[in-house]
Amino acid sequence: MNDHTHPNLKNTDSLPKGPRIHSVRFNVVMNMILTSSQFIFPLVTVPYVSRILLTHGAGAVAFAQSIVSYFSLIAQLGIPVYGVKLCASIRDDRNALSQAVQELMVILMASTAITYALYILAVFTIPRLSSDKMLFIITSATIWLVSMGVDWFYQAIEQYGYITVRNIVFKVIAVALMFVLVKSPADYRMYALVTVIANGGSNILNILRLRKFVDFSWSRKLRIRKHFKPMGSFIIMSVANGMFTQADLVILGFIGTIPMVGLYQLVTKIKTLLYSVVNSVSSVMLPRLSYYQGNNKTQKYSALLAKNFSFLTMMSLAAISVCVLTAEPIVLILAGAAFLGAAGSLKIISISLVFSAYNTLLSQDLIASGKEKQFSAVCVIGLIVAVLYSFLFIPILGVPGAALAMTLCEATQSVILFWISRKTLRKIPLRSEMLTIIVAWLFATLAGWGATFITFGRNVIVQLAGPIVCFSLVYLLLLLLGKEDFVWTLYQRIAARSIFRR
Repeated sequence: MNDHTHPNLKNTDSLPKGPRIHSVRFNVVMNMILTSSQFIFPLVTVPYVSRILLTHGAGAVAFAQSIVSYFSLIAQLGIPVYGVKLCASIRDDRNALSQAVQELMVILMASTAITYALYILAVFTIPRLSSDKMLFIITSATIWLVSMGVDWFYQAIEQYGYITVRNIVFKVIAVALMFVLVKSPADYRMYALVTVIANGGSNILNILRLRKFVDFSWSRKLRIRKHFKPMGSFIIMSVANGMFTQADLVILGFIGTIPMVGLYQLVTKIKTLLYSVVNSVSSVMLPRLSYYQGNNKTQKYSALLAKNFSFLTMMSLAAISVCVLTAEPIVLILAGAAFLGAAGSLKIISISLVFSAYNTLLSQDLIASGKEKQFSAVCVIGLIVAVLYSFLFIPILGVPGAALAMTLCEATQSVILFWISRKTLRKIPLRSEMLTIIVAWLFATLAGWGATFITFGRNVIVQLAGPIVCFSLVYLLLLLLGKEDFVWTLYQRIAARSIFRR
């Protein structure tokens, strides 16, 4: 009998059919739509919020969110990653899937209750937090919404269509609320409430919809303890990795000023947006990689990894060039002149995008291959060096120091992960692809740099559009001439459809 089944459960044949599993291509398209919404909505909200709340209000909310994220990471106990891998491997067995989900939700409920109590205690006892109790209490709702939102389950069964529609709907609601509730710098707490709704409100629907895929039973014998050992590595990796990504902002909030946090939160938002675009393909791969690995489909596993590696390289290098060439107009358009001091830091932190992309991909390889302990060790090292770099550079350089600390931390993790994954990477023939991408990127960047001289002193929109358009055209043309796999395949499909329609 399967470890996750129980004799009292009804036969699988009498159960409703499992979720429809779409192709990787469908999942990528859905995730790109979701990523586009995550890019478009901030283009509406960030300019408005930055000009209304200014650096102080925006910085206060960003600092509260970073503190809450630490407690949320602890509450989740690594289940967002562990749950994806576990549920993806048993998604075809409804009995086993139901057993596993119910057990993980019980663990989450207990851990979240304990963590939330500790968070409230911290808010009332730590002076830096108790100075604005209401703000930190408002943002605390995120702890429950994220922990009990079971997003990991829907990722495991690859319901990216549902995830995309749900997120877009709640983002539209949040934008409407923002324009209604946020009218002056004093409304920063209202803005915090809106962000809670935007980021976690949709998770309520996850719970309501869960019974469509999972059968809960009070009589089911739960085997909670069996998860603790395999979860150990995931707890370490998730908490350490999540803390390291927020370490720069949290440390800046404690040893710097709120206006400094206000500048830096804009930098991190832009970086996060670009990372989401770069990572739009990679983020849907873990369930499929786990499935291939669990079913010994090694050839498909290697092919998927290779395609992802090329795509991440191509997209991350493009994102770096966009930031370096147009940092000033980006900041001016998104936030106004009050935030112009963030432009230099944006250029610095943009370099981390290529390392972040590789780190995500290589971490998925390690997790799918059952090497969670190795990756958890890398995450711990990443957290340690993030704290060290932050305390080293922030007191000297301020906001640019935080950006430099994060970039060096991502680079350090990449070096370690490449070393650990060297055997896997040797099996992937990427040399010609990488050479094509790098050469195209270098020439395109030079073309974009030339465009910055032509557009200098003109309208800020022209300063932004000119270099980006010039870079993009040269980049795509050279990638086509070099027959880079992703771009060439896309071109052939578009050309074939155009000919067919004629």
